[in-house]
Amino acid sequence: MEPTVRDVLAFHRVDRAAYEHLVSLGAGRQPARDAVALLMWVHHSVGVDAIASVCHEVRTPADAVRLVSDALAVLHGIAWPRPHRRQGGGMPLAGLVPGGGEPRARRGVAGVLRGVGALVFDDRLQALLRRHEKEGGAVPAELAAPYRPGDADEEGEGGRSLFITFSKGFPLTREEISAYFTERWGEGCVESVMIERAPPLGEPPRYGRVAFRWASVAEAVLGGQRLVKLLVNGRQLWARKYVPKPHQPPLS
Repeated sequence: MEPTVRDVLAFHRVDRAAYEHLVSLGAGRQPARDAVALLMWVHHSVGVDAIASVCHEVRTPADAVRLVSDALAVLHGIAWPRPHRRQGGGMPLAGLVPGGGEPRARRGVAGVLRGVGALVFDDRLQALLRRHEKEGGAVPAELAAPYRPGDADEEGEGGRSLFITFSKGFPLTREEISAYFTERWGEGCVESVMIERAPPLGEPPRYGRVAFRWASVAEAVLGGQRLVKLLVNGRQLWARKYVPKPHQPPLS
């Protein structure tokens, strides 16, 4: 018998509690989500249940900042924080990530976010579950539905896309861009890469768009930031959420 949405939400109560705890301490929703997703992946990969420790070891806003900063350092290719003596509480992440390092962690977190994480971090479903548990009665159809991880988001391509810009005079090819994101977020995460079709005469392309199969990958790349700088084959690439605009120059 396949699990229902309600079953999955109930099974992952501790994960949801850790997320809400970090948010209550001032961590942004998306950084808190990515940090908890990383810990969920670690638990699944090596059996280390660090999630259970979040609520009693992360006690202050400073502790929450350290935890999400360490997690984002892994996911966004920043040098791993060196072990250091922490004042007060906190939960160090050093040593938890299994062999394979940052690329494997990024792919693992992307899998969590497009799988059970799509339910765990859904505020509307969580509110629906709490209301049902408080008021009783028949299980709402949305909670009683079978849990079936989607192969791709139903959200439109725009919601799964990032607008990218190159450093002046240093464009990247579609193949380079696709290979970069695939290496970090997993095979099949990139749906398409489009590049400026008609740049000014004599100039190389200046911008483009990357469409992912899952909105969670686009969100994870940004890590809660409006704009991020990435380094692809030694060249800078800037990425931000794609917002369709009328009369936008064509991409191909």
